[in-house]
Amino acid sequence: MAVERNLDDSYIYARLVEALDDSLLAIELFERGFTRNSTRKVFTAVKALLSALVVKYGDKLVQLAKDEKEKEWVKKRAHTVPTRSMKTLEMYFEKVVITVDLIVELALDLRGYQLNGFDCDFSRYRTIEEVKNDMIEVISEIPELINKYFEIKDSMIIALEEKVKSELKKFEDLSK
Repeated sequence: MAVERNLDDSYIYARLVEALDDSLLAIELFERGFTRNSTRKVFTAVKALLSALVVKYGDKLVQLAKDEKEKEWVKKRAHTVPTRSMKTLEMYFEKVVITVDLIVELALDLRGYQLNGFDCDFSRYRTIEEVKNDMIEVISEIPELINKYFEIKDSMIIALEEKVKSELKKFEDLSK
């Protein structure tokens, strides 16, 4: 693995659990009326998933770096998924046929709402329904991406995936 700092399967496991747990918390917070806090949890869920992907596919990402400085960044820092680098990582993933563009874009939009609410100068959202729809879109993708890019047989992750899907279904049904 090209990524340094002793990041291994246990790190990936922890980030996947975090992504799923944060997804569940996002739904709970939204239902309790903490809409801006809930979007922060969606954002951190995406960052956790990206972090796991960086560690798992680090060797491939290092090969895409254009110079030594960038290679060092991928090896030593990319797993922290700085917000300002999420689009760069998305482009790297795209080159190794890992599709995360939609969730990255929506997570960044949701973060804008978390920070600024409905302020038309800073947020892409005008209504809470728009926020909820994007949350649903992102949260529904997280278990799918985990199944697609990770070979997980662990009962805890499988149970969390099922719980996310179940809670998301209830969450969606509340809108109808």
